[in-house]
Amino acid sequence: MAWQHTVYAYPILFATALSFVLGAYAVARIRRRGRSTTLLAFAAMTGAIAIWTGFSALKLLSTDPTVQFQSYLLLHVGSAAVGPLLLLFALAYTDRSHWLTPSLSVGVFVVPVAFVALLITNPHDVAIIDTRVVDADGLVVWRADRGPAHVALSFVYAALMAALTLAVVLYESVRTGRTYYPQAALLTVAVVAPIGASFLTVAGVPPFGREGANLVPAAAGLSVAALGVATFRYRLLDLPPLAYTTAMRNSPDGVLVLDSNGRVVHSNESVGQLLGVSPPFTGRPADAVLPEPCDETADGRTVEIATSEGDRFLELRSQPLRSQETTVGRVIVLRDVTAQKRYERSLELRNEQGELLNQLVRHDIRNEMGLVLGLLRRVEPELERLREDTPEVHDRLAEHTDRIRSNCEHVVDLTETVGELLQTIDQREREPRPVEVAPVLEEQLEGVAAAFEDARIEAESEIPDATVYADEMLSSLFYNLLTNAVVHNDDPQPEVTVTAVESDDWIDVSIADDGPGLPEGPKDLLTGETPLSEYEGAGYGLYIVRSLAEGYGAELSVAHNRPTGSIVTIRLARAVDDREPEGVQAVAVADAAPSDGAGTMMGSERLSDEANGWSND
Repeated sequence: MAWQHTVYAYPILFATALSFVLGAYAVARIRRRGRSTTLLAFAAMTGAIAIWTGFSALKLLSTDPTVQFQSYLLLHVGSAAVGPLLLLFALAYTDRSHWLTPSLSVGVFVVPVAFVALLITNPHDVAIIDTRVVDADGLVVWRADRGPAHVALSFVYAALMAALTLAVVLYESVRTGRTYYPQAALLTVAVVAPIGASFLTVAGVPPFGREGANLVPAAAGLSVAALGVATFRYRLLDLPPLAYTTAMRNSPDGVLVLDSNGRVVHSNESVGQLLGVSPPFTGRPADAVLPEPCDETADGRTVEIATSEGDRFLELRSQPLRSQETTVGRVIVLRDVTAQKRYERSLELRNEQGELLNQLVRHDIRNEMGLVLGLLRRVEPELERLREDTPEVHDRLAEHTDRIRSNCEHVVDLTETVGELLQTIDQREREPRPVEVAPVLEEQLEGVAAAFEDARIEAESEIPDATVYADEMLSSLFYNLLTNAVVHNDDPQPEVTVTAVESDDWIDVSIADDGPGLPEGPKDLLTGETPLSEYEGAGYGLYIVRSLAEGYGAELSVAHNRPTGSIVTIRLARAVDDREPEGVQAVAVADAAPSDGAGTMMGSERLSDEANGWSND
């Protein structure tokens, strides 16, 4: 057999060799992990490409007309099967198993089988009109003029199979998002390259031409290269295909699919939203994406991350991805459990309610009694002057003041007993309900302004007529924040400014003062998760403010006021159509004293000459 050399054979031989490699890889996976429709279709497809390109190379390298003719017939056995097998692979890859019926699987090969039969028998020259051997720049080329059956059953049918395959792949890639755009692009190249080369050959566009070497099989080298990159770079056969992301795409949970090397091969849009970072994540190590390493255990664990929208709690759960007995990767699910953590925190508050009620009663009653005793000490000098001038009046008033003092001391002693009794009282749950902000806040502004005549307390702008999720204790929360802004101010004429800003989802109420500012320790107590036992030195008022805010699913934040002072902001969820907003849970709050009593808790401290800042009781 005579041979000839041409550079045109190199890409064809490359396609043949790579097709064998991919086919062998698929067969090895079938043996190791069992059969699957995707693997079987892929192995058959690469085998058909190997037959097509292998006999195309033999036809091009041989100068024997008989060998060239036989190779021509055999290469069409492979090329005729490539289109249907590509379609079957696309359907299997996108998990459209309900389409892969025996009727469809056999039906797509009816036309290729009929074409090969007509090509071999060639009745009435319907497949091949004429054959010839031409010399194309020193290259002996065997050429055939195609008949109508060849054009209709081979070229047109292959174009139809390619169009259907592209429709399946592109539709699925658009539906599942940009994570799979690289895979979809590579599959598109694999489908389009041979069809595009066929069109260019028919049109006679150089270097494609009718009389020169047939470059359509050479274009298959590009197709096989694209399949190779998709297989080994994007783990085309190892991990869940495009269709597996259908449910993941719209899932609020973030899903990361990792290969055996711990690199991300798929992620849904929720990953970026939950982590507060921008994709793409494909190709990156998992440790570079996640806030902390996540091992292969299936047990979930919770991590806290900081995002532009605030702190967020995420539960990370890892599950091995197995095929038969081999681990091929991992699936990591990220779930937003911020609302759940908030609710659990509120449940922890329920366990502390007895202690909270105890401290609340002691705090308020002792402050009130301290105020009364302080006023008694102020009137004692005046009472002594009455001893000489009007002894009868003095004796009568002294009797009253002694009784008042005795009663106050007795009430203070009773707080211990009352606190113990309150711990046995059954607490009822308070569910956040729609409450109008404006009347509650305006009432507290008027009350605090009346109590502190030397302070300037005003709203910077009109309070929005909006409704938030809270309960009757909202007035106590506002009162405590307002009085705290006054009693911690060293200025003889404190200035407190209140602003309320609304958005579609929130109402932000900010209370700004011109005092010395809130120290770092109490600031952490106001916004952290410190247990009640840690508040003894800073004052239980902070704990009550924080407890009430968390009971509504609200958020507290502290910022510096300029040039001096603090700005405490509470963000309350707006109530829309009387529906509970996402993230607001029904929580148990102490069935504490009415708002006036809770409010007096800090208001009395400024009046008492024994109080200085947050009470230590």
